[in-house]
Amino acid sequence: MPDLIYSRKANNEVLHSFEIEALAPAVYAHDHAENLTNKYGNFNSANAIEVMRDYGYGVTQAAQVKGRTAQANIHGQHLLAFSKHSDISSGNNERPEIIFYNSHDGKSSMKLFAGIYRFICSNGIVAGEGFDQKMIHYKSNLDNFEGILNQTADRLYDISSMTNNMKNITPNSERVVEFAKQALETRFDWYGIDKDERERNAYTPRSIRDALTSSRVEDNNDDAWTIFNRVQESVLRGGIHILGNTTRRGRKMEAYKKSKALTSIKQNVDINRALWDIAQETLAA
Repeated sequence: MPDLIYSRKANNEVLHSFEIEALAPAVYAHDHAENLTNKYGNFNSANAIEVMRDYGYGVTQAAQVKGRTAQANIHGQHLLAFSKHSDISSGNNERPEIIFYNSHDGKSSMKLFAGIYRFICSNGIVAGEGFDQKMIHYKSNLDNFEGILNQTADRLYDISSMTNNMKNITPNSERVVEFAKQALETRFDWYGIDKDERERNAYTPRSIRDALTSSRVEDNNDDAWTIFNRVQESVLRGGIHILGNTTRRGRKMEAYKKSKALTSIKQNVDINRALWDIAQETLAA
């Protein structure tokens, strides 16, 4: 699956049902994986769309984990982003979103996350600790879903408030570098660790500089919100220089290469949430 940016419309408007089905066919699965017991209470994601529509939300993103078999694709883990219709047409630079995560294969509970979408860089941001609600499938029903939906929607105001707070903070260079380091550590190991002890590709001072470098004029500001977005985009989308093993002329050696974009929905959500928490502790404290 490519960068999750391609799971949205170019104009960031609401997706039609046929577009959702093409991007995330499991959304419209009316049953669950055959290996699950009768105790499994399948929560149909299509029902969530209907409930969200009643609350004034439309689907603006749809993505799904690609399974190894056709059956896995029918029931696999998938993600939907919902935006209020009034926010879609507001003309603002960002809009609050509710992120819906579900599967029909027993590998994930149904989860809702509070988030925000930034138009300049097409970044979908998922807030961290305290901004999530989940419902296990054994106890799934529409009443429960509406309950956690209301709880998640209530947190959207908090996200907007925290975002505005970050826009009014100019962190010093030490905090900025510390944030970049901790952010990169969500995907990579520090190059100062012995090679034999590394389990992942390594980030270096060059990687930190890459992550902090603006790729567009709109991101040249030095407030906490802009810095957070620059680094978040670098970590999730890739394109920064990291150290990794390679083979040249038959010899194994370590060399710089460009990091790749995350393609895992779960990893994208998990790291996204971790970056939000790190930013609140380092940039916005």
